[in-house]
Amino acid sequence: MRKSTARSFLGACALLLLAACGGGGSGGGGAVQGASPYPGAPQTCAIADQRAWLRDFMNDQYLWYDRQGTPNEAATTIDQYFNSLVYPVVDRYSFSQSTQQFLQFFAQGRRTGYGYSLAWADAAQTILKVRLVEALSPVGLAGLRRGETIVTIDGFTPAQIVAGANAPVTTAGIARNFVVRDLAALQRSFSVNSAEFDLSPVSHATVLTAPNGARVGYIAYQEFIASGAVAMGAAINSFRAAGVTEVVLDLRYNGGGSTTQARDLASMLGGSRLSGSTFALFRFNAKYSASNVAQAFASNLQTLPAAPLENLSRLFVITAGGTASASEMVINGLRPHMPVIAIGATSFGKPYGSQPRDACGTTYSAVSLEVANGLGDANYANGFAPTCAMSDDLTRELGDPAELRTAAALSYISTGICPPFANLPSSNVAQARRARALEDPVLAGAYEPGFGEVRRPAAVVD
Repeated sequence: MRKSTARSFLGACALLLLAACGGGGSGGGGAVQGASPYPGAPQTCAIADQRAWLRDFMNDQYLWYDRQGTPNEAATTIDQYFNSLVYPVVDRYSFSQSTQQFLQFFAQGRRTGYGYSLAWADAAQTILKVRLVEALSPVGLAGLRRGETIVTIDGFTPAQIVAGANAPVTTAGIARNFVVRDLAALQRSFSVNSAEFDLSPVSHATVLTAPNGARVGYIAYQEFIASGAVAMGAAINSFRAAGVTEVVLDLRYNGGGSTTQARDLASMLGGSRLSGSTFALFRFNAKYSASNVAQAFASNLQTLPAAPLENLSRLFVITAGGTASASEMVINGLRPHMPVIAIGATSFGKPYGSQPRDACGTTYSAVSLEVANGLGDANYANGFAPTCAMSDDLTRELGDPAELRTAAALSYISTGICPPFANLPSSNVAQARRARALEDPVLAGAYEPGFGEVRRPAAVVD
């Protein structure tokens, strides 16, 4: 895509959480139209001009513009230089990436690679398991499944894989060889080539029955991008047709996305009674405080992917260290209106958003605003602690009623209390590193995958 086209697309995305446009329109109902149209573009794409532009951009738009880091003039890449400008005490969120990758993921709903995500299954970090597989990816089509054990990838051991032995792949046609053991301990090998594939933001949607007989809608949502809207609406419609009275929203691996998609999902779960009330408040830096604005729950129900569910009195959300940004926005936005019961582990903690800017083929997602709910509460930088702590269960598929976190939610629905086996500690948010787009969660502690856009060994997700 030509740079001018990319810049036009980015300019049309008025409000984005982290790296999250997805073609979702303004996201804030035109929330930032009063903010500065900066940055324009560097005078040229020479390194000196790009750096000068970045300094001006951060001084103007960055939420912590008055507490920036010291520019690293010895930086060998523009990414390193950008990272030197962020406020190091607080900012574990800002990142940069290629504009091509940004557009591929958020505008097209696609990714290039193999389509797997891995996590340690034991505290000693000796058993590496498949945590998530994209259904339409090369490994998904080859039959790789959640819970299978990695023996080797391209001949590398699990320890070598996590250390980054497999080079990151962003182009199609590169072979990768897998040796895995399934849940019955049967070993097999296969090879696939990297490819560009469609993502499946709604990976699982089903209707379960709680022990007390309640009909429960379960939906696993992996990223808030525009291509997931149809599947999101279909899931809500199926829940309505099945007469569900409870919903379990699985966001354990969802690192964020479009504020529009987050608002739409919250609107459908909260019911039409919330139409027009405040979903989120966006607060900019002191230079642009006049642009602070509220984003309402959807008032025009014709714009939603499906009509809202009208009978939910509470919401169950499965959370983990990978639950961040727009995912936490859904939780925070609904909390003033209904009980939101978290099952799993502490979420990442990202009450901030950004307005991605393209320059010379790189897109910068620097934090430019704070995100609060209708009560003005943005106090979740340390994440949302679970109501009911529970470890991830890599032995079962998402949506399986016997999977530990799903089972805990179903038990809570029936009894009103956390089941007695939910006694594992929450994830350690402090282990999360600086955000980076297009990278799924990796382990952040003995049992927990980390933030969905965390900087980590590239081979763990590909």
